Amino acid sequence: MRLLCFAGIFILFSGMAYGQNQIKGRVTDGKLALSNVQIANLTTGSKTASDAEGQYRIMAKPREELQYTYMGMDTITIIVEDVTRILNIAMQPRIEALDEVVVSKSILKGQKEMELEYNSSPKIIRSSFGYMDQETSSFPLRIIGEDEIDRAPNLNSVIVGRFAGVNAFCDLTTDELIVKMRSIQSVSSHKSTAVFDVDGVVLTKVNCSQLLGNVKRIAFISSLTATSLYGTLGAGGVVVINTKTGTVTPRENKKPFDQARLRNNFVKDGQVKERIDTQTLPIYLERLYQSESAATAKNIYSKMKGTYGNHPYFLLDSYTYFHEERGEEDFAEEILERVINVTDKNPVMLKALAYTLESEERYEKAHEIYKKVYSLRPDYAQSFIDMANSYRNLGQPKSATTLYARHAYLQDEGMLPVDSMELGMIMKREIKNLFTLENSTLKIKDRKKDKEAKYAARLVFEWNDSEAEFDLQFVNPSNQYFNWKHTLAEMPERIYSEKKLGYSMADFLLDDELPGTWKVNATYHGNKQLTPFYLKVTIYRNYGSKLQSKAVKVYRLGTKGANRHLFDFTLPLPMAQSK
Repeated sequence: MRLLCFAGIFILFSGMAYGQNQIKGRVTDGKLALSNVQIANLTTGSKTASDAEGQYRIMAKPREELQYTYMGMDTITIIVEDVTRILNIAMQPRIEALDEVVVSKSILKGQKEMELEYNSSPKIIRSSFGYMDQETSSFPLRIIGEDEIDRAPNLNSVIVGRFAGVNAFCDLTTDELIVKMRSIQSVSSHKSTAVFDVDGVVLTKVNCSQLLGNVKRIAFISSLTATSLYGTLGAGGVVVINTKTGTVTPRENKKPFDQARLRNNFVKDGQVKERIDTQTLPIYLERLYQSESAATAKNIYSKMKGTYGNHPYFLLDSYTYFHEERGEEDFAEEILERVINVTDKNPVMLKALAYTLESEERYEKAHEIYKKVYSLRPDYAQSFIDMANSYRNLGQPKSATTLYARHAYLQDEGMLPVDSMELGMIMKREIKNLFTLENSTLKIKDRKKDKEAKYAARLVFEWNDSEAEFDLQFVNPSNQYFNWKHTLAEMPERIYSEKKLGYSMADFLLDDELPGTWKVNATYHGNKQLTPFYLKVTIYRNYGSKLQSKAVKVYRLGTKGANRHLFDFTLPLPMAQSK
């Protein structure tokens, strides 16, 4: 074991001997160039500014942080990676909270009036101190309504990334809902665990299983305000939860039943593209897809190779086309060797190649590529997860277990950062699933019976480029949708955590509460340069049971702004339990 640890440490430090790179790009407000944007390397202290065209250049090493500051815009901080060369930044207007709000007496509402309006106004929440109105509250009050909660696949996805400084997850071992928030009135980044105000009762902990399907509204009160209201209990902030069964209010006949239900949250015809038109593809792919025969396609490839022969996207796309569309495996294999040679030192492209090989069930070849990525990024958590899952594909669960043990050891020794957001839960889920399904192989003794609920499905999304910004849209059998927005504007803290810890993945657990056909769509918003990214989706069915199965799909997303349909999956009806 000691030799294993020393080997891991040697690889870790040998892979972190990074050189300084020149980073360049253009800063805009989404449309127009921004001049005199202040760009600073927070590690070295070097600074520069964008010119009249928004262009800039600055030197930075991987793991150093670049900060972009402009009056009236939200400050952006980006961690530089080994492949970072171009960062085109789109800044967003800053929305300032007013220190004082003067409210005329005519719009102040009493408790009785707010009680009557509760059902029709999603901006009112009931707490142990009475009803609170988001519009007239003297402190920031952030509320999520019932319609959004009901459309979400799980409670985590409703909260995570929704509000800056608020993190949440369900602890799989204790079933507790853990919420941590940073005070929005403080510059401190310290976070502590929040307490809960559930239907007017203050609790130090709540169980996720008891809340599932029974939440009407959730509100967040930051720590400074919560301390004044709830005393020392509110030091970590307060989460106010109104349940459907515990919130009964009178209704005024003149008021509509629930205005939130009038929101247009249904997917309409024409809003989703079933496939991307060939006109939106690069010219080489457009011509390949328009070719009438394999011979014609080969001839097109040979001509294009003179222009794009060293372009990794051209080679990978051509390999995929000939292997999957034409079935020309021998010809595709020749292109594959060229892909490996050209992308040998580029972990982003190597991951895209590994995804593709894995989707084709070429597990041994994919394993070779994942090993290359691991050697290039030994300090990335994603490298450990990818290698462990690759070992499982090869039927080597012991090697997968060793990798997770190595990652835990390096964290304990302070050589790798410890997660403060979602990565820890994802890794715990991967390890738990490994032990559950490989119990006999790993000879695990005296393990307690697994109390974790079995899920109908688990969807795991991984992307090769950490700079990629995109939306995932989950459409339930009733055609209502829930959007998970992986963008700097929507979830800056999560993306910062991903870059800091080195992972690019998210997972969603679905039970059998909404059986039927679900649809998953995606909208690509860019990756700070003019290149596509590759999204890998692993669909687990009967997740956590001995009947668990999986399928891997890979999507090339390069067309910005188009809501593209990825795949459908069906959740079965709950099986009747025999007594």
